[in-house]
Amino acid sequence: NGDPIIMGLSGQIFKFDGRPGGWYSAVSAKSFQWNMKVSKFEECPELSDTFVTGVALSVNGKDGKKHQIEVNVVNEFQTDVGCGIQDIKTNDYQCLGAGSLELLIDGHKVVQTIDHILDDNSGRVTAFNTIAKCSRRWFDFDVTPAEELGTISKTPALRSRRLFKNVSKGSSDIMDVLETMKMTMIDQPGCEEWMKERRTNNDIFKQTGTWSTVMIQTEAISLHIEYKQEQERCSAHNLDVWISSVSPEVFGEDWEGVIGETKSSDHKSGDNIERKHMSRADALKYADDGAYEVPSPFSTQCKACIQSSN
Repeated sequence: NGDPIIMGLSGQIFKFDGRPGGWYSAVSAKSFQWNMKVSKFEECPELSDTFVTGVALSVNGKDGKKHQIEVNVVNEFQTDVGCGIQDIKTNDYQCLGAGSLELLIDGHKVVQTIDHILDDNSGRVTAFNTIAKCSRRWFDFDVTPAEELGTISKTPALRSRRLFKNVSKGSSDIMDVLETMKMTMIDQPGCEEWMKERRTNNDIFKQTGTWSTVMIQTEAISLHIEYKQEQERCSAHNLDVWISSVSPEVFGEDWEGVIGETKSSDHKSGDNIERKHMSRADALKYADDGAYEVPSPFSTQCKACIQSSN
């Protein structure tokens, strides 16, 4: 999860604050590295003032290629960044999170809604603005059965490579993906009505607003990210992050990091998980947050990282 309350992969629930502005290893494995940035917002109530404002995923692609995908809050100290000059005539400048969110996909900066296929066809990055009713509820990940890999659907939120190849911005394919996720949304009836309008008008990528959804889908691991602005109690930004799917091979690897350490070999998904509130000391191997801190968004170097622990 994206705020300092972490839900582990085996149901552990604990608090992790970190150092404001620091990047931390969420999951460190042979096939991928997922890091997160934490920021503190002084105006927010005590104990509810630290949130994740950056997500960085480095993952293996095809033929030894490595992809780097980063999702960041543009300006942590301002929520009304705005979208700059919008061409009202063509209405083609739908910036993410009302100008507060940006993506870096293999070094290319993206600030608008997008449906992007990675250049080696090993994954997909989709980002669009949404509404509160369609925001995703707390949701646990699935380990994709080996026999389903390479078929029409890997998980409800991850389509096959065949589908990756011929997708165009604004296509109904994205709506099909959203349809499979309705059960995870905060207000399913309200979201269904909104989705119906988007499908009718074919304008999912033309929406504006301060809530955004980013889906990073790869053959190894997929992340679902919800961005929202806090404007009632205080001025803040928040990225909530879930693992939406993982391949059996990658799940079988050793995992380290704040969330990686919580993986168990007998993982049960969904409602089968027994949620266990516990102290940070009981949940993690290292007492010092610094053991999980990495020097940069895509770094694999920390005491609690897989490369350093082997």
